[in-house]
Amino acid sequence: MIAADGRHSTIRDAAGFHVTEIGAPIDVLWLRLSRHPNDPVATLGRIVNGKMMVTLDRGDYWQCAYVIPKGGIEQTRAAGLPVFRAAIADLAPHFADRVQELRSWDDVKLLTVAVNRLAEWSRPGLLFIGDAAHAMSPIGGVGVNLAIQDAVATANILIPKLKQAA
Repeated sequence: MIAADGRHSTIRDAAGFHVTEIGAPIDVLWLRLSRHPNDPVATLGRIVNGKMMVTLDRGDYWQCAYVIPKGGIEQTRAAGLPVFRAAIADLAPHFADRVQELRSWDDVKLLTVAVNRLAEWSRPGLLFIGDAAHAMSPIGGVGVNLAIQDAVATANILIPKLKQAA
């Protein structure tokens, strides 16, 4: 069995594998803002006054990752959505005309950032890959890239053995 069931792997838990937490000082708030024709053309990362946001061009909208301190979601929500909208506009002024698209906190999704790993990724008949084996920071797409590398490496090792056994 190949377990690729994510950072909250139920297979890992049921099999008794233990995760070593390395820690991450941040969490990420994911949100969407509409894309306008006069917007910058490239993916953009902005750091201003200790605040950080990364924007990914998805064609007709921007996928935005607003970085907050680890565990800071309650403080961010308590400050209120208007304060959050203003922080986005301060960080990326070209979004000031559309931060109202965030109508409620339902439009903002929390990603609790985890960086961890298993000391042992396998036992006979069981292999963990991707976030089930090692959760990584979303910064720069590291996690998804490593998950793909895990899948390719697994396929490269297993396919010849499976063909040989057939």
